Amino acid sequence: MADPLVDSLADPLFYARAVHFAATMLVAGAVFFAVFVAAPAWRGVAGDSAVAIKVCTRLAYIAWISLVLALISGAAWLVLTAAAMSDRPPAQVFGVLWTVLSQTVFGRDWLIRLVLAGALAATLPALLSPRGHRSPWLATTAAVLAAAFAGALAWSGHAAGGLNSEAIFHPAADVLHLIAAAAWVGALPPLIVLFATASAEDTSLAIARTATVRFSMLGIASVGTLLATGIVNTFYLAGSVSALYGTAYGRLLLIKIALFLAMVAVAAGNRFLLTPQLVQQASIAVSRDALRRLRRNAAIEVLAGATIIAIVAALGTMPPAIHAAHQHLTYEAVPADAAFVHIHLTEGMADVTIRPGRVGRARAIIRLWDADFEPLEARQVSVTLTAPAAAAGNNPTPRPASQRRDGAWQVDGIALSEPGNWTVSVDVVLDATKRLTLTAPIVIEPGQ
Repeated sequence: MADPLVDSLADPLFYARAVHFAATMLVAGAVFFAVFVAAPAWRGVAGDSAVAIKVCTRLAYIAWISLVLALISGAAWLVLTAAAMSDRPPAQVFGVLWTVLSQTVFGRDWLIRLVLAGALAATLPALLSPRGHRSPWLATTAAVLAAAFAGALAWSGHAAGGLNSEAIFHPAADVLHLIAAAAWVGALPPLIVLFATASAEDTSLAIARTATVRFSMLGIASVGTLLATGIVNTFYLAGSVSALYGTAYGRLLLIKIALFLAMVAVAAGNRFLLTPQLVQQASIAVSRDALRRLRRNAAIEVLAGATIIAIVAALGTMPPAIHAAHQHLTYEAVPADAAFVHIHLTEGMADVTIRPGRVGRARAIIRLWDADFEPLEARQVSVTLTAPAAAAGNNPTPRPASQRRDGAWQVDGIALSEPGNWTVSVDVVLDATKRLTLTAPIVIEPGQ
């Protein structure tokens, strides 16, 4: 059986995603640091302070290089995704790029983020200038654009495939999760730059003290947001403790959670042990030692954060644990090459298995259950599968299912034209007056 993690690491899309996530976090983090940490730290010191000039110059390098990398890796991500959707080599997808951009959630999200990147770039020269006045309006605009640029990544992943309440709560949690990650992990490299630039003289230490306190406040808000939204995301992507331990996706997610908790532990040590030593101004020697240790701990957090970003990139190429781990008590486990979804309503439930769960021809098997997980008797069953890029007004045709001897319903010869978050709808005729319609997203993988 193929290892999903090994397959992910062999996929060029993993590397495009990893670079794009890291670059997005860095450019947004540089903006957040400039607005919420650096700007307050400059107040009270001379506008041409050597530390302020050096830090702003290096922040500009970080932001511009990161933005360029985000655009390049985003283009690579788009091409690789278009290749998977069209089942063509990457060099032959340019004719279908506009279709992907205009007719898929992923593509429209990329167009919006391209516009946001351009608007954000327009604010960077004034925002990160080592000299000159930065108006509150400019700072607010830049922070909002950076948050939108990072948060909009939510619609490029699993959060974009939900229905009903999940279509609201899961993307909302993912948006906040991404913004909080940028505000904490993305702002750590600029903090290290400031610590490395500060010296033992009074002005430098005053700047470092203010910046440390401000970053601590930003970190507390970010960690709280990451914790709350992480719980929501884990619920939607794993669904159970057994899925966390029993699937490659879940185990990788547990590693991510462990690294996050390790970062929180380091940040807590910074907040309650080292920050007071720096801020209390007991002596120059104590302040310099605290500054050195804070810089070292920030570097450790950056390393852990980079590992988390790599894990997130890998998770995005794997089916969520909630789909991969399902095993119904009344029949065998879902095959490894199948796509599966459990649809639950108070009136009845359906387990839909599509095999193989990838682009091409496939078979759908539907098992119906009542509220007690007993077989649900039906007179007629039909299945409708809607592709992610289905044009408005193009209504897919329901396919009638035939009942097998074991009670399951089956549809053969289903054409799956592209990978992504499809929508499956099962229409059940229970009797002459009662019908049941169950609808949910289902993930279809690229062809092989």
